[in-house]
Amino acid sequence: MEIAGFQADLLWLFAIKGGAAVLCGGMIGLERQLMNKPAGLRVCILVVFTTAFFMALVTGITSDEAAHARVLAGIVTGVGFLGAGVIFRGAGKVSGITTATLIWALAAIGCTIGFGFPWIAIAATISIMIVLGLVDVAEYLFPRLRREQDAAALGSTAGDKG
Repeated sequence: MEIAGFQADLLWLFAIKGGAAVLCGGMIGLERQLMNKPAGLRVCILVVFTTAFFMALVTGITSDEAAHARVLAGIVTGVGFLGAGVIFRGAGKVSGITTATLIWALAAIGCTIGFGFPWIAIAATISIMIVLGLVDVAEYLFPRLRREQDAAALGSTAGDKG
């Protein structure tokens, strides 16, 4: 059955991939939003969704693996620039590295979905959520693991190694 030139099974496949992308991006984005981080719900959903869309588009248009590789390389490069834009340097410290790395991971999740492996992407999303959560717990339990700004709030100085 065709709907406006599209096959119904392709629309169904797009709905599954799009839903998985929104789910994965939303899970990580909600955590980042609740933690008041720069890349929140919108950014996370959009990065996963758009990378999934690009990969689904190229895999739907051609079976040429070289074309798939070129699009994937373009995504990795483009997202690298996006991540670089969230890294800040000032007052002798660098911030935004976790956010930049997370944006790269979000793109990998989107590409995985776009290639047709939504369950692997969901597993990767859960793994990332565990890592983000475990680091927060570890920093709470072991104050010496906290970043410089957190340690300064506790009354120690950056140069104080104790």
